[in-house]
Amino acid sequence: MAFSLSSPLHSGLFTALTVTALTITPVFASADIVGFTAGIGTWQSSPSGNVGSTDISLDNTLNLSEENANYGFIALEHPIPLLPNLRLARIDLQWAGQGVVPAGTRLDEVTFPIDQAVDVDLDLSHTDVTFYYEVLDNLVDLDLGISARIFDGQASLVGSTEQEQVDLDATIPLIYGRAGIDLTFSGLSASVSGNWINVNDFNLIDWSAEINYDFSIAPTLEAGLSIGYRSMLIEIDDRDELRADAEFDGLFVGLRLVF
Repeated sequence: MAFSLSSPLHSGLFTALTVTALTITPVFASADIVGFTAGIGTWQSSPSGNVGSTDISLDNTLNLSEENANYGFIALEHPIPLLPNLRLARIDLQWAGQGVVPAGTRLDEVTFPIDQAVDVDLDLSHTDVTFYYEVLDNLVDLDLGISARIFDGQASLVGSTEQEQVDLDATIPLIYGRAGIDLTFSGLSASVSGNWINVNDFNLIDWSAEINYDFSIAPTLEAGLSIGYRSMLIEIDDRDELRADAEFDGLFVGLRLVF
């Protein structure tokens, strides 16, 4: 069964986005120059919490542990006030493991009638399409906007007598924000960014904090190193479909080029 957003959830999400769009007045949007940033990196993400209708523990029952997730992004900023800036990001977020689930375990619709060993796969890979405005662009940076997060993964349990697979295909609108500060002439900067939505039976909080060091390698080209921490919390309380109360967190490192 594919995880989808119900009509009440759609209504609440679009209400939240409408309020956000009206709040972020384009008159505050500014970009001094055209800029292009591209980056890649690795996030060491550890799962914890529960999934499924019977609260299956990701770390204790399914034995899912830290995995390296590769990510990449590109961002385009421009001097046209009424047009938002664009950021595209992609991360391949997958875990595999083995565990023993007790009798009565149910991921979605299939119940495992006896204790049995299972192979586990969890894929939360997703693409973010973000439109944002630069509200501040001085020593302190402040970006506000909205994102569309496109999940295209799945969750599965495969045992000796039963197996269950849930497609995690959904496009979720999120409120986006980023705040940063530059230490002048040092090449150092720090920032906190996040995506968030909390409507009806669905809550997602995805935030990160990072420190960057940038250095010039050509007159119009800079390279940078980033290190930070990221946490993604997903809470779903839908009795008709997949339930979850899970967090995925850990350190990340990345490289980027700024044109």
